[in-house]
Amino acid sequence: MTDIFQLPFLFQAFLVCLVLALVLPYFGLHVVRRRIVFVDLAIAQISAVGVAVAVLLDKEPTFFSLVFTLVGAVLLSFPERKSRIPQEAVMGIVYAVASAVSILIVSQSPHGEADVLKIFFGNILASEPGQVQSMAAVLLAVLAFHLIFYRRFVSLSFEEGKGVVKKGLWNLFFYLTLGLCIALAIRTAGVLLVFTYLIVPAVGALLVAERFWPRFWAGFGFAALASYFGLFFSYKADLPTGSTLVATFGLFLLLIALTRQLLKIFRK
Repeated sequence: MTDIFQLPFLFQAFLVCLVLALVLPYFGLHVVRRRIVFVDLAIAQISAVGVAVAVLLDKEPTFFSLVFTLVGAVLLSFPERKSRIPQEAVMGIVYAVASAVSILIVSQSPHGEADVLKIFFGNILASEPGQVQSMAAVLLAVLAFHLIFYRRFVSLSFEEGKGVVKKGLWNLFFYLTLGLCIALAIRTAGVLLVFTYLIVPAVGALLVAERFWPRFWAGFGFAALASYFGLFFSYKADLPTGSTLVATFGLFLLLIALTRQLLKIFRK
């Protein structure tokens, strides 16, 4: 079952998966706990607007994508302050409006749609080494920053904040770093795969562990194993890699949920 590592493009794809498996489920624990699951899709679509603007202006898309993403992350980081409108609804609206705006911008470029699809949805098997290295360096640096100050970030999602000013500042840091990771990851893996790495392992970890660090390592283990078997199934059955990975993650989560229910039944 290790013969897939003999193929350079599959080995590189697995390394990309490991980086995503280490960083995105960590953010997913916060996202699921804070009930802002749509934040990934909203930020990703804001990033798409930046890519569409870059294509229209015939500029390099990475800079525009990052600028739009970070501005959007700042706006989404504003506290809810007892609003009637839940934050999930706001993020859904942002996603819908950003999708429409990106389509409108792309419609003004004769070849824009093909360019945006190629740039935005990614292909994990065709990632360029330089792009992979820069993504990995930034994502791992962000994770290191979060782990150094993990008590601050954990207090945002799992405990009460330590005051309005500090809570707002660290909440801003959370959204900025999350937006940065999403903007870079989708260039390599695509929106659907990034969303899967962010949410599915975190849900699995929340099902099997009670404390933060066991959840962190459970999420990484879940994502790493699902990544390996997803690539293996894709290679052996000649299936689309991204869709196979997503389906494998779903299968792993289903197995965890069923096992948990069976254990509950046997304990009665």
